[in-house]
Order: sequence, then structure tokens, then C-alpha cells
Amino acid sequence: MLELDKTKVDFLVTSSMIPEVETFIQEGQPKIAKIAQQLVDKQIRKIYFVGCGSSKAVGSAAKYLIDKYSTFIANVHTGWDFVDHTPRALGSDSAVVVISHSGTTEEVVKALRLANEAGAVTISVVNQGKGNPLGEEAQYVIDYNAHAMWECHLLALYFLALEWIRNAEPSKEVESILADIPKLPGVLADHIDSFEAKALEMAKSVSGWKGFYTVAAGPLLSLAYKEGVITNMEFMWGHGAVIESGEFRHGPLEIVEPGVPFVFLIGTDASRHITERALRFVNKYKGESLVFDYKELSGGLHADLAPMVMFVPLEWFSYYFAVARDHNPDDRRYYGVVEY
Repeated sequence: MLELDKTKVDFLVTSSMIPEVETFIQEGQPKIAKIAQQLVDKQIRKIYFVGCGSSKAVGSAAKYLIDKYSTFIANVHTGWDFVDHTPRALGSDSAVVVISHSGTTEEVVKALRLANEAGAVTISVVNQGKGNPLGEEAQYVIDYNAHAMWECHLLALYFLALEWIRNAEPSKEVESILADIPKLPGVLADHIDSFEAKALEMAKSVSGWKGFYTVAAGPLLSLAYKEGVITNMEFMWGHGAVIESGEFRHGPLEIVEPGVPFVFLIGTDASRHITERALRFVNKYKGESLVFDYKELSGGLHADLAPMVMFVPLEWFSYYFAVARDHNPDDRRYYGVVEY
């Protein structure tokens, strides 16, 4: 197994995560609530989330909330999809949220400029509010100034979606989610301290895998995409794909056989039954599986906070899966190395 100083691995869970999350919850929510109120005041009814990689995944998480708890219309696009196939409905009655940690992602910058030209309300989610196009060209900027990109991206979009709904179409469920968010740092801290050793053992047990299929549904689909595709391929050099649990019967079940690997993310929301059904099938026909169950990891938090809470256990596993296969997660062959 590769020997690494994990404190020097860039993508890993960091010691600064908890204070960064705490600060963003305290300082970010009031700012974002004011932006959400502007959406209500401007009578915005549809919103487009634009990002790439994990930034697109968090857009999917926001769409999930908006679809579930409001009558607003939400859509998610990759940068090039939005630029090359711009929605005809885009205009002054819509909002566009562009997401990029650096604020310089080529196609996301193009999407922002296109949205500005169309007269849409534009909102950037970016690390630094100055020195990059997203921070300087959007009408509203949500800057988080932190290394904990996944958590801050999710928090930014959760606050935006939930405060928008709260102001326009109040519900007890939305209030319940918002009430649980301040408890998040404590649960994350517990997983940072307690899950590392378990993740190491899990990774050792499957070190022969070349990758895995990640199976999830509902609120966990965003995390499944981030960890099962982005992290698995880019950082771990593992082969992989994400399978929505409800689609497991329609194609994926035919590849189940001894030696085929699956990672299951099981939530406590209404879709739990269908992910459990896929897991039972894989176990029955001797596929290989690892399970991350929100029932065991939630710390009592709301079912829809699963992609925030389960990130730490998944990230610990990802790190040790790479290390167990003698790969440094920070190594790149192509990204940022050769022209694309």
C-alpha cells in the first residue's frame, strides 16, 4: 500500500473543514436569504443551475429540493450544454446560478455572460468574490472563501433553494431542514474522527477492484455522481458509473455476476426501498458490494441532508481506495497537464 502524508493530499477531508462550514453557515445564510428574497420580489419562477463535474452535481441537489418542496421550475446543465443548447425560455423571468470554485471554468463563464445578455437574474457561487469572471460579472455573488468546496457549494445552493421556497411557499419540512443545518458541523466532525479507520479497512477489502458502479437515489444522487464518477475517475483512476436505483432493473441488473463491484448509498428518504431492492439483487446473485447507509451515519439529521453528511465517510473511503491501489489521488495524467 502506498505510503502518503494525507495532510498534503489536496482533495482529502481537511482539518479546516469544520470551522469553514461553521463560518459559512453563520455568515452565508443571511446573505443568501437576501438574494432569495430578490427572486421572490422579481417574481422569478424558473431557475437554471450551470456547472461542471461536482459543481453540476450540487445543482442536481438543489433541483431535487426545488422539485420536491415547491412549484418552481428548476433545471441543471453542464456549461457547454447551456451554451450550445440554450433554453429558449431563458429571459428576464428566470434566474441562472453558475457554480465554479475558481470562477474561471471556460464554459461556465460563457454561460454566465450569455445569461447576462438574456436579461436573466444571475447568481455566482464561487470561492473568491474578486479576481475572476464569476465573482465580478454576476449580479449576485455567493463567495465562501474556503477549501471545503463540496460542503460550501451544497450549503450555498441549499440555502438559496430553501430560503426561496420559505419566502414564497412556506412548509414545515423546509423549516425542518433549515433547523438541522446548524447541527451539521458536529456530525461532520464526528465522522472525520471516527470513520477513517473503518474506511481504511473497507478499502483494503476491495483493493483488487479496478473501480465500481455507484448506486443511489433521491438526495444521494448528487453525492453518488461526485464520488462515483468525479472522484473515482479523476482522483482514484478507477473505472465507474452512477446508476440510479430506480433504473437498476432496466439494464444494469444484467451485468450482475461474481466479481462485479457496486457501492450502494442508501438514504432514509422515500427512495430507500428501491436502493435496498437493488442491493438485495446484487447480493443474491453474488456481485460484490459495499454499503454506506445514512441510517447509521445521519447523526439524527434530516434525510435530505444526506449528501452533506455522507461526504466525509465517502471521501475517507475514496482516499484509502486510491492508496490501497498504490495511487496518489493528487496525480494527474491529463487534467491540467496536457491540452484538452
